[in-house]
Amino acid sequence: MDRKSGSSRQGDAPAAEPAPLLRPPSFGGEAADGRRWEFDFKNGVLVTNRTPIDAVFIGDSITHFWELNAYFRRFGLVVNRGIAGDKAHILARRFEADALQLRPRACVLLVGVNNTWGPGTPEEIPALVADSHRRMLAMARERNIPLLVGSLLPVGEGCEDYPRRNLLIRRINGRLRELCAESGAPYVDYHAAFAGPDGLTMREGLSDDGIHPHVIGYNRMAEVLTPFLQAALPG
Repeated sequence: MDRKSGSSRQGDAPAAEPAPLLRPPSFGGEAADGRRWEFDFKNGVLVTNRTPIDAVFIGDSITHFWELNAYFRRFGLVVNRGIAGDKAHILARRFEADALQLRPRACVLLVGVNNTWGPGTPEEIPALVADSHRRMLAMARERNIPLLVGSLLPVGEGCEDYPRRNLLIRRINGRLRELCAESGAPYVDYHAAFAGPDGLTMREGLSDDGIHPHVIGYNRMAEVLTPFLQAALPG
């Protein structure tokens, strides 16, 4: 069986019953609850059938809305586990179920912008996001799964309170960059590719609402990410 192809193992007898599955409990009405049943059913298929996964993308709406196979199908089977509205500390609680138990060859993480809406102070929010990433890096390292950590994108003028939010994003990204340097994890710097002349605000022409990339924004993200995927998924 060609591992890179992402196809099912050949010659295995069909499973007689579902395999044991990690299922996170309710998050108390958080956005992550909205796709819990969906992901449990999908994870059950992949885990029970021992489907080889090449990459899991996990994050918030920017991942959720990304048509991944339009960009990355050359790398094999790519699974999307993004949830619109998710936050870093909540995602860390579903990371093992929605990423690690699928046993991907690599995982791509992008989360934290929703944390900038609070709660928390400008000091507490970056610390919370960084601590959540630190926990996920440790979990991935235990499974020997490369974790590619994405910077937060800047937001544009269409986003509420964008000047303050962009300063907070810069602080968060600084913490993530330091964390990646300490751990040896790849830091995927989308921010540099999206920021305008001030180094803070999203350039025009990449998003309709100042938060979510449209096709041109996703094209740029793919350009930034592809070399990291090539390194993580050789062959």
